[in-house]
Amino acid sequence: MKKILKMSIPLALLAAPAVLSAQQSGIVKSMTVKGSVEFTDPRQEVNKVFLLKENLSGKPKPVDSCVVGKDGSFSFKIKQDHQGIYTLDAFHWDRATFWSDGDVQVKMRGYDTARVKMKIPHYNYVNGSYDNNYINLAVLNSNMGYLRMVDEVNMEYFAKKATDTTWFAYMRDHKKYNPSREDNRLRDSVLLLAYQDRPVIIYSIRRMAGTESGKEYDAAMALLEKLMVKYPWLTEAKELKQTIIDNRAQAMKLKAGQPMPAVQYPDAEGKLQGLEQFKGKYLLVDFWASWCGPCRQAIPKVKELHSEYKEKGFDVVSISIDTDKAAWHKAMKDENMPWLQLLSDNKEKTMSAFQFSGIPTLYLIDREGRIMERFTGYSEEAEAKVKKALAGGTSAPAVKATGSVPMSGF
Repeated sequence: MKKILKMSIPLALLAAPAVLSAQQSGIVKSMTVKGSVEFTDPRQEVNKVFLLKENLSGKPKPVDSCVVGKDGSFSFKIKQDHQGIYTLDAFHWDRATFWSDGDVQVKMRGYDTARVKMKIPHYNYVNGSYDNNYINLAVLNSNMGYLRMVDEVNMEYFAKKATDTTWFAYMRDHKKYNPSREDNRLRDSVLLLAYQDRPVIIYSIRRMAGTESGKEYDAAMALLEKLMVKYPWLTEAKELKQTIIDNRAQAMKLKAGQPMPAVQYPDAEGKLQGLEQFKGKYLLVDFWASWCGPCRQAIPKVKELHSEYKEKGFDVVSISIDTDKAAWHKAMKDENMPWLQLLSDNKEKTMSAFQFSGIPTLYLIDREGRIMERFTGYSEEAEAKVKKALAGGTSAPAVKATGSVPMSGF
């Protein structure tokens, strides 16, 4: 045993420079992905695994796909200019992400119907390189934060269920989400410290730069600058930097007092309609989707609000990010919402334009078409702020001119 240990240490030391050299030159041109799926669909033809190249500035790019074998096995060959981040999507049901700097192996659960009611993400460990362990840990970190949030919200819900069975008992205290987010940040910071000079950290920088914290934004930009210098082949670093800058600028345009962006979307009949027709009214713009449970649960409360204030200069517009038009039409019929319904023709573009990653997201707009408030989730707090604004006839705070070209309001 001692002899093995003595021999392994020099070998590891010899291997390390080779790994670093490969990273700096980006010479990993090809690799193999092998995996297996534990649970398959009875319909063999739908048991497909999709290989996606992650685009840190937008949608993943489909690379390849294959039907798994009868034993659940699959494999891919990847040819590339340089290493990057890829994702395996098993049957649109289960996912695993990896860094493409060497051959990897992964076991996936696949068609796991035990997760239908609440799709808690299963952790798939990818057996690969040292840098792959970074993504393994980062994904595990996210899952741990999500599970903690679910546990805390469920405890809050069931504790109050006996006295308050409304949806607000479930969503009342947004602070329940904050501890898990803070835990994620702390664990991410430890990972970034350990891997700070390696290209794989770009996986976490995107999430880190999306926070409201100015310090985290500055830290993310500094890390990207270092990556761009050390790894010139890592074109994703330059692209991500520009995306972060653009998103930051867009977020500033959506602050309270700024004009609501002038947009047009098709209504149920396909006619393009914008928000300018509501000038002179208070307007609640609700981004939602037919498949979003919290969105659907909030609709009765929004109906009550609309009914109470519609004769007092208040209206609602719902903008769906559904990609299934039939599902959108069915949801509209089921919910019977008595206000304008619009459908985004590009979900990703809409989410970027209005800077949200979760729904429902709502914007309260004043009579001049300026943003008053933004809400993530419809809660008692959101409802109280809407009612206060309507009762007091208040407007968004005026924004001082900065010399920039203003966005179009109503």
